[in-house]
Amino acid sequence: MASEEKTGSRSKPDTKGNFKISGEMLELIAKSERHYRRRKRWARRWEFNRFFWFLDEFPSHEMYRPFGEDRRNTRQEMSYHRLRQVTSWTYWSHMKSTTGLKFAAAGGLISAFFQAAPGLRGGATTAEPLGWLLIAGFLYVLAVLWFEFRCPVLLKRALKKDTSYLGIEGRRWLLALVEDELRRWWAVAPYWPDTRALNPDSNADETISAIMDGYGVPAFSGFNVRACAHIEKALYEYSLVSGKTIWRNDHFHSGLDKLEPRYTIPANGRPLMQTLHLSRVSAWNSKVDEPSQAGDLVLRWFESSVGIQHRLSKPKDVDMSREAEGLVHLFERDESALTFTRIIASWQNTMRPTSRLILILLFLASAGAFCWFVYLQMRILLPSLI
Repeated sequence: MASEEKTGSRSKPDTKGNFKISGEMLELIAKSERHYRRRKRWARRWEFNRFFWFLDEFPSHEMYRPFGEDRRNTRQEMSYHRLRQVTSWTYWSHMKSTTGLKFAAAGGLISAFFQAAPGLRGGATTAEPLGWLLIAGFLYVLAVLWFEFRCPVLLKRALKKDTSYLGIEGRRWLLALVEDELRRWWAVAPYWPDTRALNPDSNADETISAIMDGYGVPAFSGFNVRACAHIEKALYEYSLVSGKTIWRNDHFHSGLDKLEPRYTIPANGRPLMQTLHLSRVSAWNSKVDEPSQAGDLVLRWFESSVGIQHRLSKPKDVDMSREAEGLVHLFERDESALTFTRIIASWQNTMRPTSRLILILLFLASAGAFCWFVYLQMRILLPSLI
């Protein structure tokens, strides 16, 4: 009997050590899986779909691309950059300059030749070819006006090969254009976590919990990790082109490190939004940090604190001189201002995809009308010569 009692007691399941999954947890797991699959589908579309390549208004994110099979191979990478180049504002800006003028000059010469040779142009068919020439010229002028009206201002300014003296006002104008482009990268990221995952001993988590109790939606504002990576790449390229030295100071009183591009992965799914601060090394600091010299630039990132979403500034209202403090150091001289402006202006090469598509169609329609004009004139000319 004693053995039976022992056997019976062993057969009873010990529920204290078992882990049970509730229906709520299963629902959360299924929701997370659906969200993950949806995010993967969108990532593959932006990585492989040509239509999405054209729609992407931002430069390629080399540091935050997927790995393995979800990443473009060499042939696809070549196709990606070729499509982005031939549909960019810079590529089609040449059509309104030398190439467009050559077409216009050729059209004028052909038209003048046929007008001066009544025996070659024919009688009843003269108006039709010249009408197509008029349409080609009208479409070309319309395309040039569309480019001047819709091309981003910073990029259009950088495309001008103007080496004249800028002066204080000119450099301030470029600084305003650069800050406006950085405003496009600035964002507000709402954050609504599970309250059970918050740390009660953390002041930031305590603030988030207090906001969620009835004040609104917690949110962080600033530059996200991708924007920070692009800004660092721009500053690094500026240092290479201009020969200036830029240092990074991640933590106070820990010394300076030479700036090199890097990327950051946020932890715990919490948005990592930061603000930019550029400063110069003083003569006293150059003695403390021996590798640096007086006048070198120092980059610092400050992590944004949590706030209430409806009380934070919107991108159209943000004061970028506070979010990207110290950019004025890059605009103290004309050479420095033009160098950094051209680097930032390249980010706008694929902006406004709808406007770029209209521009391309206008130029192609103008070229098509001109070719049709030449074809009609040749139909009149060849029988007369034969």
